[in-house]
Amino acid sequence: MKNKHAIALNEAAKKYSDWFKRSFSDDKDMLAGGKKDYQDLISIVQMIEAGEAEATIARSMSRLDTAVREVIPDAVYYHYVR
Repeated sequence: MKNKHAIALNEAAKKYSDWFKRSFSDDKDMLAGGKKDYQDLISIVQMIEAGEAEATIARSMSRLDTAVREVIPDAVYYHYVR
């Protein structure tokens, strides 16, 4: 990965996934939701790294649940969502 925003979001997504797995290890439904959230974040990482249009990335971020959106580092979020 070369894009600093993609790197930062990838790290945040990994931390979120690890926290989710520790916090909800006994709840398969919650774990499934956490896995989907992680995949959503990683798809945005891939969009950033691929050089997708900033407006497209911003729309993808805005579609995330609020709790998941809060995982995105401010510097990354506000670069795309102005």
